[in-house]
Amino acid sequence: FRGVSQSLGHHIANDAIRDWVFERTPADKNAFEPSPYDVAIIGDYNIGGDAWSSRILLEEMGLRVIAQWSGDGTIAELENTPKAKLNVLHCYRSMNYISRHMEEKYGIPWLEYNFFGPTKIAESLRRIAGFFDDRIKEGAERVIEKYTPAMNEVIAKYKPRLQGKTVMLYV
Repeated sequence: FRGVSQSLGHHIANDAIRDWVFERTPADKNAFEPSPYDVAIIGDYNIGGDAWSSRILLEEMGLRVIAQWSGDGTIAELENTPKAKLNVLHCYRSMNYISRHMEEKYGIPWLEYNFFGPTKIAESLRRIAGFFDDRIKEGAERVIEKYTPAMNEVIAKYKPRLQGKTVMLYV
């Protein structure tokens, strides 16, 4: 909780993981069998249980979440993060520097995702799937199709009351 918007605290914590976890974990410490579909969710603190939903959507589309930072994450997951094929960032501000470090040192690409609202969820799932093969791209479309009716029901319920009004979401 140091700095403006806790930013310095995130930076200190990320530096500690870089220096004391990544740099000191023997490559063979964990019995880790990599797959071509390994991703790490970075910067999702699971404050309201949202990390569980993110993980479910990614896994339903065929990806394997090998690490979740930091909500519900474990030290073993942190140790395995440098083996991911893609890092997906929920909170860019708190995790962009550790993601850039992993891209430079381990060659792991990263992207921001936004799971706030049906349009952004679909866009993000497609962007994430774009890093993988057709199996994952088809999986993303299956997930979008699966949840679209439920999202449409919620929209239909609230749209008459909200249409034409300005709304603020406090997340």
